[in-house]
Amino acid sequence: MLEFIVRAAVMYIMALLMIRLLGKRALGELGPFDFVVMTGVGHTVVSVALDKSIPYYEGVIILATLAILEYFMGYLALKNQGLSNLIVGKPVVLIEDGRIIKDNLAREKFNIDDLMQELRKQGVRDIDEVERGILEACGGFSVILKEQDEPVTRGDLGIKEVIRNGTLTFVPVTRREIFELQKQSPSQGEPDVCLPQSLKVIENQLGEILNRLRRLEEK
Repeated sequence: MLEFIVRAAVMYIMALLMIRLLGKRALGELGPFDFVVMTGVGHTVVSVALDKSIPYYEGVIILATLAILEYFMGYLALKNQGLSNLIVGKPVVLIEDGRIIKDNLAREKFNIDDLMQELRKQGVRDIDEVERGILEACGGFSVILKEQDEPVTRGDLGIKEVIRNGTLTFVPVTRREIFELQKQSPSQGEPDVCLPQSLKVIENQLGEILNRLRRLEEK
């Protein structure tokens, strides 16, 4: 009995060290290759812990091999966009401008009930609010709302002026293009904004809206 406890504890520590060395990526939502590796880790830990005929060193070698494979494939995927698409997969757009793309839905075997569930999780009331709904390579679901349906931000109110570099998350772009955009548009900080002046602008806009409403009522 004690031997089983010791074997389980040793393999647990080895698996923990392996995952810790692989970094936080191994703890997030798993891609296809990550899932295979983590499944292999779990199977190895259980097998070595319960089967006395399997020496410790064999379990350690298997865990080390899986760790090296995970690190090596992650490095290759980082350096090569095509290989990354092959190993990790590519995001797939399921909703475009408030309309469901049936062909993509069928290809990914993602039914309407699953789609509605994911939209509810994101707090979306109406599909028409969605500019793009994206099924990520890891299996997660992301929603980009249309501009008119996005929550009001401090920048919209004029309290803070925000400088953007134009790196959109819902447009397909390569790693090289992202880094080039970062170089071309470095962060310049947030310039000071006069709050009274911003409030005056908002007041004028509200006044214009009220005037339009009065004209509509008169008609």
